[in-house]
Amino acid sequence: MGQTPSTNRANDPNGGLSITLTKADVYNLFYTRCLQVLKPSELAFVRFVIDENDKTTISKADLKTKLSFGKGISLELWNELMDDVLFLMMKGLGKFPFLMDDKEASEYLTIQEFVIAFVFMSGRYNKVLSQDFDFLKLWFASLSESRIKQVVDDKGDVALEVPLLLPFEESDEISLRAKKVDWKNAPFCSLKDIDSDSLQLDAKSFVETNTMLLIASSTQLQKRGSMGAQFISRLKQWNEFEVYATSILRFIDVNLSASKLNEESILFDQFSKGVLDLLPNFYQNSLQRLSTELFTSSTLVNDEAHSSELLQKGIQFKPTKLVSVATLAYISSVLKGIGSDLQVTTENAVKLYAGSESGFSIRSLETKIFKWQAPTFLIVSGKRIKQKTMETNRRYQNFDEAYPRYFLKQENHLRPWQNDNDRITYCVVIKEPWQSSNKKNFGDTSTVILSMTPRADCYKSIHSDVTKGKSIYFNNQGMGLGFGNLQPLNKNGHQRYYPGDVSLTIEANLEFAVFRHLVQSKNNATNFFKPSTQVQLANENFEDRFTITDLEVWGIGSMKELDEQRKQWEWEEKQANARQSVNVRSMGEERAFLEMAGLVGNHGSYNR
Repeated sequence: MGQTPSTNRANDPNGGLSITLTKADVYNLFYTRCLQVLKPSELAFVRFVIDENDKTTISKADLKTKLSFGKGISLELWNELMDDVLFLMMKGLGKFPFLMDDKEASEYLTIQEFVIAFVFMSGRYNKVLSQDFDFLKLWFASLSESRIKQVVDDKGDVALEVPLLLPFEESDEISLRAKKVDWKNAPFCSLKDIDSDSLQLDAKSFVETNTMLLIASSTQLQKRGSMGAQFISRLKQWNEFEVYATSILRFIDVNLSASKLNEESILFDQFSKGVLDLLPNFYQNSLQRLSTELFTSSTLVNDEAHSSELLQKGIQFKPTKLVSVATLAYISSVLKGIGSDLQVTTENAVKLYAGSESGFSIRSLETKIFKWQAPTFLIVSGKRIKQKTMETNRRYQNFDEAYPRYFLKQENHLRPWQNDNDRITYCVVIKEPWQSSNKKNFGDTSTVILSMTPRADCYKSIHSDVTKGKSIYFNNQGMGLGFGNLQPLNKNGHQRYYPGDVSLTIEANLEFAVFRHLVQSKNNATNFFKPSTQVQLANENFEDRFTITDLEVWGIGSMKELDEQRKQWEWEEKQANARQSVNVRSMGEERAFLEMAGLVGNHGSYNR
């Protein structure tokens, strides 16, 4: 393989073993090590992808066919994803550990590139490289424009000092030598030779990739073969997932415009800071789901009829105006990213209240949600309040008068990144059961406010021995709902809200709402939530005032909780029917006595 038979201790600062190898030798050893950490099912998948007539390369066309999740399923969108995202990503990942040695664009993956890329996507690299390996940097670099444009002029014969765990012997097979290399401490595996400042990714590719990964994350673990069918069905909901992928983009850089994706790009420094704050493991988890669960299952899906049958069986969740599979995938990804133990899926989410169906009434809301004894999430959406509404709508003016103003009336309170036509959506995830709280708040420190659109963000509860996370009120006496507020005042015709510096307030008619974020105020408000997780906004004052168009509350429960709740509802319904039956019977007996007294009946004066 080009290495010298003797090992060298002098050049290793730690006094360990090392050997001089060419880049080509190192690459082949790493490829061999990658093969060794794959599971049998994953090796079977690799064999499935390899062309029997050409076992050295895989064409882009063949890869599309092999990863089509079943014979007969053909989606133009999936083909575009393969061209613009997956193939490019795998080509980049497959160059490791020499990412910058890319010479030119190619329509083929070598078998080495495919295997190495699969090991990184599946998370198996953890068995080879150090625990602090920067996967996000590798992933970003694999898609980065700068990596593609950079050319390194060498033929793979550059000499490298390679650390070893055990010395090489002349009789060693390559499989044994691959295990003897100390990959965890190899300098060329640290990515330090890649200049982070030069890495940038166009916004369009970022949104496409995030959309695909959100779809992958939404696909539930289930019988192999079923997952591919579900993935395909959710690809058809691309636009819904793309909304949240764009919100994630604007978390990375709030000033980016969703309408100018082709003209925008993000830097690695922006990406790494943003992702670590909101979605630290999203990319690893979603790529792992895509590769180990979805790709390997494609070997088992052999006909369109089977896929169609699985799709029909999987249709259980009924989306609403506000909540779709994409919504649940986004909420669940953020909750997982911030360390919450709650997971929201199509299997454990139950619609309790939808304003568009039950009416926008605080009483209707109370009736629908107060019986649910498990966690919930409230989601509210609307359009930013127009100047005309401010000037002419008396109901808004009454709300505005009761809500203490921070920005002056004549002041333009919109920030450069806020637009008049924004659709604003917030979500509040609540663990404690709802309760009427006209005098004191309820809740705990697990309550979190999520910004859904037009940008992603997260506002976590403050852990305080004083407030104890009691950040929520449900006031059915004319003051609505508050998250992050003190109890409102409603006395002798005088109404007054006491919003926290980070808070969401919904007025009693469920018509208007205000999200407030103040970090430079001097009002000494009691605060329940931390400022924005987004670096650009963490120290900025802003408000989102909007007219509510939709408001929904959904329950979150395990199958056990759902079953118990269903039994409780059935019991309450039986009791209500029984009471109604008793009332009817007793009413008949009373009527008989009234008829005897001549008070009702054909001749009674009270006859109707």
